[in-house]
Amino acid sequence: MAGIESVPVNVDAHGLDVEAGIQRAPGAALAVVTAGQQAPLGVTLSLARRLRLLEWANENGSWIIEDDYLSELQLAGRAAPALASQDRSGRVIHIGTFSKTINPGLRLGFVVAPTALSNRIADTAAALAPAASLASQWALAEFMRKGHYLRHLRRMKRTYSARLAALQRALSLPATTEAMAGLALLLPLPQGTDDVGISQQALAVGLAPLPLSIWYADVTQAQSGLLLGVTNVPDEGVEDCCRRLVELTQALM
Repeated sequence: MAGIESVPVNVDAHGLDVEAGIQRAPGAALAVVTAGQQAPLGVTLSLARRLRLLEWANENGSWIIEDDYLSELQLAGRAAPALASQDRSGRVIHIGTFSKTINPGLRLGFVVAPTALSNRIADTAAALAPAASLASQWALAEFMRKGHYLRHLRRMKRTYSARLAALQRALSLPATTEAMAGLALLLPLPQGTDDVGISQQALAVGLAPLPLSIWYADVTQAQSGLLLGVTNVPDEGVEDCCRRLVELTQALM
């Protein structure tokens, strides 16, 4: 409806391939990135690519939307600084959410943007959906002001790290696998495997892996795999769940 043409860009171990994106769409008005943890692979955009992206935006008068959806819950190592913190030209619009860290039912998020854009962003937000109640906003602000939010994050990191380790043990995966996908574990499958079919069959036995291939804009480059969320791993019976998933996967490969 807005006449926008999206241009997908490849991702590798260093995050979004910024140079490839510039070559494909040098005059783009907007770049949307998940610099902290790329969705869904979880890789962090390297410093060199961050600086190149910021340089491109400044030279072209383009905007960057940084979707910082998960940096507070990075389980491996320290979270990278927000791309917006490295922006000296005011070209980054930083957006975040509390849906992953607290509860999606809150319907609360935030935007950090240049002052000149504040009215336009407020008008756009008002047109998209009703604002969350003032009571919810004040309660969350107080929750953060008193330090409860940081304590909550530390608790969640401990819980999710333990669940991740349990999932790795049950699947006999190396600990280095944790760096692959943020709050999900990536289980790679041989190229051409019907990961969508496996995911659908898994639902029938009470499992809910997400197929990796559906994330690709270019289906000819799609890789097969299963994304296993660590946030809802059961405290008991994880070995049995993983055994059933492995058996199902092997039967359908």
